[in-house]
Amino acid sequence: MFNKLNFLFFTFFYIGKLPASGTFTSIITIFIYYFVLFFFSNILFILLLITITIYSFFFLKEILKNFENKDPKEIVIDEFIGQSIPLLICGSNILLILISFILFRFFDIFKIFPANIIDKKIDGTIGIIGDDIIAGIYTLIIVYLIKGYV
Repeated sequence: MFNKLNFLFFTFFYIGKLPASGTFTSIITIFIYYFVLFFFSNILFILLLITITIYSFFFLKEILKNFENKDPKEIVIDEFIGQSIPLLICGSNILLILISFILFRFFDIFKIFPANIIDKKIDGTIGIIGDDIIAGIYTLIIVYLIKGYV
């Protein structure tokens, strides 16, 4: 039962089984962010992100035993984590949110140093989540730099 719930969680409710699952997960992350920001607060989203990240670092390794690939495309919780990072400074600015989406997808796909090393050389949870955290941080930095102009 626990493995089935974890599989559901780490595939982001089976979005990981769709084509372009990383892109879909990033889009849904934006909707979740906007919902939480509008009805609750940015603090709640930060707590959600921290909780999901910690949970993923501890329990993703159990699900990985069911896959032959070291970074299965079905696992997309890492996209949620990475996309969430730059959203933390976007507020309700739709243009900044759109920029963060485009930049995060760019950095996630092209894996610019050191994300490329983490993705290729480190197995397990750190390798899967680490490159997306770096993509999220790169995106956060650029969004922060342009935030005053948008």
